[in-house]
Amino acid sequence: MRSWNMKGLWLAGVLLAGCGGTEALDGQPEAAAPELAQTEAALEYNEDLHCIVMTPSVRCNNGLQMYAYWSDELGHYFIPRNVCGSRGPIVCPL
Repeated sequence: MRSWNMKGLWLAGVLLAGCGGTEALDGQPEAAAPELAQTEAALEYNEDLHCIVMTPSVRCNNGLQMYAYWSDELGHYFIPRNVCGSRGPIVCPL
């Protein structure tokens, strides 16, 4: 059993050594990560795809908690119409 432990430690050491550091390549600094607003477009309310809900989340019958989106324009939360699918409940009838 001891040889397995030593082999596991040796393998972990080799894998960690092969990862390298976090230094930038070619001496150039890394570019700053873009902010969320620059990388993701805000989801907009579409009456055909979404419905307005009064709470920030909806609990499906199987126990999953599905989160809604906030719209400053509407002043309400909205969620996809089929958020719970066949598991129910029907959040907003078509």
